Amino acid sequence: MGLRCIRVLGGVILVLTTLVGCAGSDSEAPSTAAPGASSALVLAGEAAVPAEVPAPMRACYQCHQEVVATYLEHGMARSIGPVGAPEPGTVTNSYSGNRYEIYADTQGVWLKGTTPDGGMRYQRLVGRIGAGRFDTSWIGAEVDPFTREDTGRLFFAPVETIADHGLALSPFELRPNAAGLDLGLSHGCLTCHTTGDLTTLPDAAASPDRRMIYPANALGVDAFEVLQPLGCEDCHGDASRHVTMMSGLPDDAADDLGLESLGRQPAGRQRDVCARCHLQGDARFELIQGPPHPEAPLAGQIPVLVPVRTGDDFRFVGQVERLVLSACFQGTPTMTCTTCHDAHTGVVQQGTASFEATCKGCHDVETPHTPLTVEAVTGEPARTDDGCVDCHVRRSQPFDLPHIRTADHYIRRHIPKPVKAVPHRQFADSTGPVQVFDDGRLAERLRTPAGQRWKAGVLAMGLVTMGRAGEAAQHFALFPAPGSSQAVQPTAPEGLVPLETNASFHHTRGLSLMSTGQPQAALAAFSDALTLDPSEAGARMERARLRVLTGDLKGALEDTDVVLAAHPEADEPWNLRTLMALQIGSPAMAAAALDASTQRWPSDAEAWQQLAWLYRGLGEEASAAQALQRAYALRPSLPSLQRGPSP
Repeated sequence: MGLRCIRVLGGVILVLTTLVGCAGSDSEAPSTAAPGASSALVLAGEAAVPAEVPAPMRACYQCHQEVVATYLEHGMARSIGPVGAPEPGTVTNSYSGNRYEIYADTQGVWLKGTTPDGGMRYQRLVGRIGAGRFDTSWIGAEVDPFTREDTGRLFFAPVETIADHGLALSPFELRPNAAGLDLGLSHGCLTCHTTGDLTTLPDAAASPDRRMIYPANALGVDAFEVLQPLGCEDCHGDASRHVTMMSGLPDDAADDLGLESLGRQPAGRQRDVCARCHLQGDARFELIQGPPHPEAPLAGQIPVLVPVRTGDDFRFVGQVERLVLSACFQGTPTMTCTTCHDAHTGVVQQGTASFEATCKGCHDVETPHTPLTVEAVTGEPARTDDGCVDCHVRRSQPFDLPHIRTADHYIRRHIPKPVKAVPHRQFADSTGPVQVFDDGRLAERLRTPAGQRWKAGVLAMGLVTMGRAGEAAQHFALFPAPGSSQAVQPTAPEGLVPLETNASFHHTRGLSLMSTGQPQAALAAFSDALTLDPSEAGARMERARLRVLTGDLKGALEDTDVVLAAHPEADEPWNLRTLMALQIGSPAMAAAALDASTQRWPSDAEAWQQLAWLYRGLGEEASAAQALQRAYALRPSLPSLQRGPSP
């Protein structure tokens, strides 16, 4: 008898008696089986998998128990999850005066927001993002402030829990005009923490064809009961073929594991797997739907903008960006993240000594160094005898996440002493030049005329998100005029996702044209986006608003009809219809539209106040009084109803 491997199909253990070792086993026996000989399958009862193993990893656990058990200690294995039991407490934003309180009762865990004038809103905390090794972001589901019924809209809480610090304001709450309770949670926020298809969430406000969720944060109150943390397939790809092959079923591919073995991939491909989550930049765009194509550089599919001027400090999620700046990487282009990191093991579990050993593999540590101690260089005691990583991989506070310290992956010979309190900022360089991130694989493509245009388009999109629409317009001007047949013709070199056939490019272009006072060109750009993707509700609503402003009420009505048919729980189409009704002088229609809006989004104080004025004008005093009561509960400092709204 040969070695015996245990596999699982359909929840049943299959004992495979074979003449070769299991894939990944420490030893293999030479095969003497005749060609085409099949393995014996023996049923051995139900599989026993510990309850703490997440669903996507359970099949892998059958054969890779030690690897999975180790990975479960990794922060990535806890990248997302239900809310648990957040630390209660209260934090006040000294800039805005808003007060945020987390507390629990028999109905759940709550976030209460109180404005300086006494207005109140409530969100039920339903999820967390982050493993808690550094910090944990909390996710709140907005509830009707008066009935406590769930709205299904999810938001980042303006407070988070910092390891070894406690409850603190979230980074976005430190900016001028902070969002407070109104920073919506959408696909772009979740893409690095879970790879599930959000449109399949049971209570998401997805269109009938399940192509889009609108509003983007209408994910449903139960979303975090369904979303799964990062698991085996997020790095290795779909494992179903691998499970089939390892179960002894016939497969013609020789020397094939049936899944992506990262160690067999080129260095750039290995870095791309990590860069999907560890490369953020000042702007980032997913020009693709679904997983990236493995044969093309990730930067050509999900481009990222980084500053041209390299600073001494760094962002929390910028490991790949900083690594590429390092002399270690530039001198050894085959360097990957796994050169130093064991992907299945957390940094703390792997230990500093492991990284030190990697340094010794390339550098002669016997060469005399400058006679400085680690403490003299870093201000802290050494963690190892040699102190390589202590001095050359600086640990400091990222500029975008206060109260924590982590490793700057810009490995240098001489590094400034760490700063313990870096002033918070959103962008690495909010006004300086930015460039498309490239680890060297895009350079040849970007030198071509088509590559130069592609780069200009990515820069334009990024500058819009950074609030630099004027600069963006100069780059957009290199493309054919919106509305022309050439505007949607692809020109990108092979290996770069075309911008012209991407609806988000034209949507962003329309926003830039709006902000620079070109409404007709913006209308054409939004129409280009809808030609490519008619389900793009955001672009359709922008076009509808412009149509109202330019007097095309019929066109605006058609656009809002389309959005409401696909997303009946959206409030924005009803808000726009309120404006349209006022323009044609129909307060009854305006009241009906605004009533529909407040039913869908009951936390807008101005909407309730406007509705009260409309009801009063229609002689419906009881309804007016109720609407006014709701308006003042949300914002007591609202002005009185002495004057009505203007169309």
